[in-house]
Amino acid sequence: MKRQLRSKYGFLIVVGMILLLFAYTTTWAKNDDKDIKKKEDITNEVIREISSEAVLVGDTVTVEYRLSLNNILDFGKGPNINSYKTVQWSLDFNEKIPDGLKVESISINNESTVSHTLKYNSSSRTLAGKVNVICGKNELQSCTKHFDDSFYETVTVKLTADKPGTYKFNSGTISYSLTADHSGNGHGSVKHDRSINLTSDQIGDSLLLVEELNIQLPTELELYLNDIGNINAELSTTKATIPKDVKLKWVIDDSKIVKQTSAAKQSLSLEALEVGTTTIQAVYVHSNKYESKSQPVTVKVKLPNLAIDSTDKVLWVYQNKSGSLVKQQAVLNLTQLVEDNKVVNNPFDATWEVNSTALSIVSSQKSAATVQAEHGSTGNVSVIASLVKYPGQTNTSLIEVKEYPQRVATPNVVLYMSNSPYEYPVKFWPETSNVTEYGLTVLEGTDVLKVKDGVLTLLKPGIAKIGLVTENVDRFFPKGDGPEVISQTFYVRVKEGTDPNPGTAEPAIDFY
Repeated sequence: MKRQLRSKYGFLIVVGMILLLFAYTTTWAKNDDKDIKKKEDITNEVIREISSEAVLVGDTVTVEYRLSLNNILDFGKGPNINSYKTVQWSLDFNEKIPDGLKVESISINNESTVSHTLKYNSSSRTLAGKVNVICGKNELQSCTKHFDDSFYETVTVKLTADKPGTYKFNSGTISYSLTADHSGNGHGSVKHDRSINLTSDQIGDSLLLVEELNIQLPTELELYLNDIGNINAELSTTKATIPKDVKLKWVIDDSKIVKQTSAAKQSLSLEALEVGTTTIQAVYVHSNKYESKSQPVTVKVKLPNLAIDSTDKVLWVYQNKSGSLVKQQAVLNLTQLVEDNKVVNNPFDATWEVNSTALSIVSSQKSAATVQAEHGSTGNVSVIASLVKYPGQTNTSLIEVKEYPQRVATPNVVLYMSNSPYEYPVKFWPETSNVTEYGLTVLEGTDVLKVKDGVLTLLKPGIAKIGLVTENVDRFFPKGDGPEVISQTFYVRVKEGTDPNPGTAEPAIDFY
């Protein structure tokens, strides 16, 4: 009796366990199938990844389409992958490759389980075709064991960037269908089927920036003739990586004005050959022969600045106390200066000239000239230095020539109380004498006339004796070697009445 009961309860327990297992298995399968079909986040099932967000023109870009079965069949929450009898995944590509990107190759990482008909049509710029993934229960392990139990396949497209621009992968679609046949422990199979259409902007990276190398040069460079100068380039990009060894090509518009002496990395050395202006550009040739050009730098080649140094700004012509005629000389030094007032190492040949006969050039060379005073000047005399081959490059020094008279002419005169000239005309010899200040003193006949500031004032008729002394210029000759003053006398007879011939000189007569 007891044995029958054990047998009866044992049977009931077995039946209950079978029913419970069936209910659990059915619920699990339905829930799994339900989760898959209602899954809203589908962007990680097909993922596009671009190898870099920014590259330079000519660089290679890798675009990967990662086909992730794990993100469709959530194996972490569902049955083990070995529970699936068959997985068939078919993707229909219709991806538009932006104009400016060139397709170099198409490959898939696991040819053993994947077949494809992908082809690139250069006319329509479309990557189109089917990718099929087929794995059976026995093959699933081999499909996944190389990928750390993450089941995915990758379509790799290698592109070359032909020209700069911002490229968008947003004109295309990827459609796929999935059949996942799940064996349900003897209770029939459950298929996880789905069909989804994705647009290009739903599957990950869609933007690629292709830049050309930005080359920045200074706006202007000034060089002096025969000098060596340098131009340094600054390289930059917005996001792309600058190559480690950038070699620039330098284009000189007029090689007669400057020539390239050397170039290293981003620097150019120049030699100034001729006065003038030219432009230079730096060019970077990308791997696909596309050229990035800098803005032109204006190079001006000019002559050194000229400066004349002389401590003597006044020269004299005079007869010294011993009776010898003195003509003073001065040495003018010409310097040729570049930046920071540095003297050029190899000065250019120069010529010298004056613009008046008051000075003469005794001797000259490229850096100095000796000038000599010849006679008095009416103003400053210009001494002009100019470069032989470049007469427009000049500098001028101003020198005043003072000539002291060697003799003074003081004739006797007759003046009338009415309508007579009161200023006494003194004549100096030579006529080029320009140091003509003098002083007058009434020596006899102070009641006949008086002198004030070189002007004779008539007081009454009679005869007066006047003394004349030339200007004392000893202050200009601290060594005492200057000219000696000239002293002499003359007579003035004052008559009644009016001058019958005003302004007409009367002959000298004996006043006594």
